Amino acid sequence: MNADDKVGNTAAGQAVKKGTSALMDLSVTDIHHKGNLALGVLVPVAFALSPSMLCLPVDLALGVVIPVHSHISLNLVAEDYVPPGTQRSAARLVIAFMTLVTGFGLMKVNLCGPGVTESIKSLWRKPKKE
Repeated sequence: MNADDKVGNTAAGQAVKKGTSALMDLSVTDIHHKGNLALGVLVPVAFALSPSMLCLPVDLALGVVIPVHSHISLNLVAEDYVPPGTQRSAARLVIAFMTLVTGFGLMKVNLCGPGVTESIKSLWRKPKKE
């Protein structure tokens, strides 16, 4: 049995093979452009749905898309403006660290707090008088 036959010749096996190869064919630029589209759709939907439980999946998606999109963007900036060698490597390490911190922070806000959308909307609300 060769490697091509491991997923089988069933319809499900072929669908998995096609989906996996399509995912592996994505370049960083493709992921960045898909992130642009995702943010362009998710942000207005999140603001329209908030406050409701329907906003939770959108907030969770934003908690993944925002750090990934920022990580790719900042790596492209570092590639263009930071000299190659140790400086660029250090810049990329800092970018990776900040991506992780941002991702964990957004997940904490989404899972333990009001969510990304409600947190942003609260910036424009008047504080409640007690």
